[in-house]
Amino acid sequence: ATKTFVDANERVLDTVVSVNRRLVDTVVRINESIVDRAPKVELPMADKLPVTLPTPAESGARYIDFVERAASVNRDFTAKVVAQLPTGVAATAKTKATKAAK
Repeated sequence: ATKTFVDANERVLDTVVSVNRRLVDTVVRINESIVDRAPKVELPMADKLPVTLPTPAESGARYIDFVERAASVNRDFTAKVVAQLPTGVAATAKTKATKAAK
């Protein structure tokens, strides 16, 4: 049961990262095409801003980095939770599930 739990968690996290990558790629492409077609606008006092704004690609890369780190933390947490389970818990849960199915 614990292996199934860990495997399911891995599949979910891999899917989350994959979907977020596709989403960010799509948003970046759309944003860059809009920016290319949009008229150039000068921001008042832009030269006095302490930082420059990130490009859509930089924002997307930062977001994907965050998602990957969050997935990694979740994997570590799941592994620690599963490691703390008594060894008989998985067998007992499987036996109860089998009996309930009959």
